[in-house]
Amino acid sequence: MPPKVSIVTAVYNGEKYLEKFTDSILNQTFDNFEFIIIDDGSTDNTLLKLQQIDDPRICIIQQSNQGQTSALITGLKKAQGGLIARIDADDYSLPNRLTRQVEFMDTHPEIVLCGSKFQELYGNNLSLQRVPFASTDAEIRKTISHFNPFAHSAVMFRRDAYFKIDGYSKSFLIGMDYDLWVRLMEIGEVHNIDEVLTVVRVHDESISMQQSSLKTVEGIKIRYRAYSKFGGNPLLTWLFFLKSIVGLILPRWLRTNRFINCIAIY
Repeated sequence: MPPKVSIVTAVYNGEKYLEKFTDSILNQTFDNFEFIIIDDGSTDNTLLKLQQIDDPRICIIQQSNQGQTSALITGLKKAQGGLIARIDADDYSLPNRLTRQVEFMDTHPEIVLCGSKFQELYGNNLSLQRVPFASTDAEIRKTISHFNPFAHSAVMFRRDAYFKIDGYSKSFLIGMDYDLWVRLMEIGEVHNIDEVLTVVRVHDESISMQQSSLKTVEGIKIRYRAYSKFGGNPLLTWLFFLKSIVGLILPRWLRTNRFINCIAIY
């Protein structure tokens, strides 16, 4: 029988955080899953360390460096589970994450996408997410054009819904997740569990921090689609658009400053 859940991760030169990340998945209280890890042409010891992990639930896929979006598309094509869980290779999940999300998805068949609260880790400093928390479908629809209410590493979505909307779009290299949430919302309901289930690491090595201008441009496109589909507070929407545009003209050191990122669009 196929596994209940497919966990999909794309990794590029991720050996630094690999042990913490993989241990957090392999030690989940829910264990009916396959763990698909796509090595996107790493040049460090990532692949070697992955191959040393002895667990039959792990499936390693190798490809040349094509970027996270391409790697995730490759991984999703291999996924057999009816539910897809995402996590990035520098983040980690709390032990009951899969149990809580599977239980919620099983009891709420109308939900196509389920996230949760998350914590952010800056070095050794752990804090609650900076993004405002929206839980219910109605709350998320009111705010989706203002900011991304889901952490990519904290979500679970239905495999059939993913393929119904043709999955991740190669048009987005940084905001592929935000774009996917908006399109999933066009065919079903979404929810965030009011409980911290994932820790997201924030550091200068992350893709979104290194390519903040591209992230901003993609964010503007996605927010425009979200606003046209679901509406939202016009004043707040244009305020967020303005912040995005201002962010494009700021010096790089300001764009990557934690305070600026706190008010910039996710």
